[in-house]
Amino acid sequence: QSLLRLSAANSIMVGRMCADETAAAKEMPQPPAFGLAGRVVAGAVVSSFLFGYSICVLNSCGELIAVAFEWCGNGWQSDCIASRGSQGLVNASVYLGAALGALMSGRSWLSALGSRWQLIISDVYFAAGALICALSTGVGTLILGRFASGLGLGISAIAAPLFIAEISPRERRGVNAAMHGVFITMGILASIALGIPQSPPPSGPEEQMTGLDAWYWRCLLGLPLVLASLQAIWFLWVYPVDAPSSLVFRGNFDLARHVLYRTYGLSADKKIDMGRKGQAALELQLKDLNEAAAAAKALPPIKVIHAMCDPFLRTAVFLGIALAAFQQLCGINGLMAYSNSLFAEAGIAPQSLTLASTAMATANVAASLFSSRMVDHWGRRKLLMMGSFSQALSMALLSVLLDKRSQAWLPAAALGPAAVVCFTVFVMNFSFGLGAVTWLYLSEIYPMEIRGPSLSACGVINWLCSFVVVFGTRFLSLTSACHIFGLICFFGFLGTWGWVVETKGCSMDDSPLTPKSQRASSPLLTPVNPHSPRGDYTKLEDDDEESSIEGDVAVACVR
Repeated sequence: QSLLRLSAANSIMVGRMCADETAAAKEMPQPPAFGLAGRVVAGAVVSSFLFGYSICVLNSCGELIAVAFEWCGNGWQSDCIASRGSQGLVNASVYLGAALGALMSGRSWLSALGSRWQLIISDVYFAAGALICALSTGVGTLILGRFASGLGLGISAIAAPLFIAEISPRERRGVNAAMHGVFITMGILASIALGIPQSPPPSGPEEQMTGLDAWYWRCLLGLPLVLASLQAIWFLWVYPVDAPSSLVFRGNFDLARHVLYRTYGLSADKKIDMGRKGQAALELQLKDLNEAAAAAKALPPIKVIHAMCDPFLRTAVFLGIALAAFQQLCGINGLMAYSNSLFAEAGIAPQSLTLASTAMATANVAASLFSSRMVDHWGRRKLLMMGSFSQALSMALLSVLLDKRSQAWLPAAALGPAAVVCFTVFVMNFSFGLGAVTWLYLSEIYPMEIRGPSLSACGVINWLCSFVVVFGTRFLSLTSACHIFGLICFFGFLGTWGWVVETKGCSMDDSPLTPKSQRASSPLLTPVNPHSPRGDYTKLEDDDEESSIEGDVAVACVR
């Protein structure tokens, strides 16, 4: 009830809280569409492409791999209990690795490097995983390679949208951040479309898997090696640029000013003229970044478990975790990973399965491109609500069509195309809402002091939920998948309506969920009373995440 009251109050006050920033934005110089920030974003979305590619690459070649390694005990069969178990483990192991990678991204030693270096480290894992998979000799090496790729996926899935949001000018943050979702869908499309040259798996013992089908899957699994290497070169030598907030936090204020001005297509003059509105607005941004960094440094590291007990932070923490879980529990990765098998159950001919999945992935890209233009116009909350409700409707419609009572008026030949249409609507609306908005929204609701650990926790929850969905979907029928994921989408829509508040136009350090004006209500973020026993506390270089703050947390939990 308290969360519902908070949501209602925040929904009314969001416009007021962001009014000053909107007015200030009108005085800001307009950043170029493809200036420094645009070129850096172009490099960052390679990670987004690898994200989409990695989660769906086995959709078109998984059954051929099962035949190649004879998981069913012969040289032609691809569908049996042993094969389903092996395919499920190989497919889902990337999500276990991603959960560990997300956990690593929240560690102080990695988060201190900044988002750019985190992407470079993720490229190493992507390249190693791709090489192991391309040279694999069985299910064990495939699981190892996919797990290594998952480590890179878990790190980059957090670092890429955060880096894009941090490096982008406020006026283009929504559009640039939506490119993360767009390139995920492009990676999905590429992973499916590149499988078109392959033939369906053998249908009987008289058929043998020969020619391109015997080796092409190794090329598909090895492609991330090339892309990860190119991105590492881009960020190491072509555009070794860190975000202004990261530079300010490390004390490099002059370089932060230089980068910020360049993102607006301006040069940082040594002489500051506060009479020029554009320059004054940029200097105000730098001042806000400096104050946020100073506040973060003044505090011991804050764990997510402690933030959950803080009356000021707990709503943002729980909302973020719930939204991260909902993004995967809606079933998107399970349906995309096994779309060929599910389409076959609906009646699509074997030779048309990959084409049907490609058509669905193409529509997915179109929806992502559209949502990238709308995220800064319609707002985050509206897109999340529209997307999740439409996902629930598409699953409900397909459930009705699959019901035996519908066979009286629906021709059997129409069920397959109807399933493709409903799946396409589901996937498009995911890209329109949860896919485009989730990680942008999460990067906006946390103050700097807990942003890294909170995003790491959200990433771990996100990937563990994805592992459960992808592994479990392999054993679901088409009808049961529609029922389960449709209900989850409907309840997710209700949760979005009740608790998600709008963040469009607001500063990343002054979210409606954690406004600066109410920081005094936080025992964790409020400076210690100088007359208290902790008043002489000085943060030491060897302080770690075990810093003692249980006293304040206990007070917060009692309240």
